[in-house]
Amino acid sequence: TQIRKEPLGITGAIYKRLWLLDKDIEQLNRAINYYGKCFKIRSDYYTGENYALCLEFMSKENIDADEKIYFKIEAKRTRERIINLLSEMYQDESFKQRNDKMWVYATLANCYFAVDNTEKAKEFEALFELENPVDWETQTFLDSKDHLLNLKK
Repeated sequence: TQIRKEPLGITGAIYKRLWLLDKDIEQLNRAINYYGKCFKIRSDYYTGENYALCLEFMSKENIDADEKIYFKIEAKRTRERIINLLSEMYQDESFKQRNDKMWVYATLANCYFAVDNTEKAKEFEALFELENPVDWETQTFLDSKDHLLNLKK
């Protein structure tokens, strides 16, 4: 049977939002579970980016040194995989016809930022801005970027 990504992604988003509100670690565990399952099954960049972000959140919450390392490495590997997937997509002739270009740019910008490639991050952030996102789209992108900035402190 085919796994649909939307329910997994939406459920992950609900648990991530709940964790952001109340810092209940079980909510974060559930977000990681749903986002991770979808990314591992479907290689979906949206759930992958959020999976990596939640892993980074968990690395800050976890007191076990080995687990901190695991969460950081898994987040980095996930972002590297997303960058590879989206870079291939970006170079394909059919890319310009995609209706999700703006989100591909946003995801690439944040993934490059997270792996400390500021030059590429700025390049894709500029491409995101050229797509003329509406306010909520810009805010969504900036919220993710702000989370990454705060995690680097």
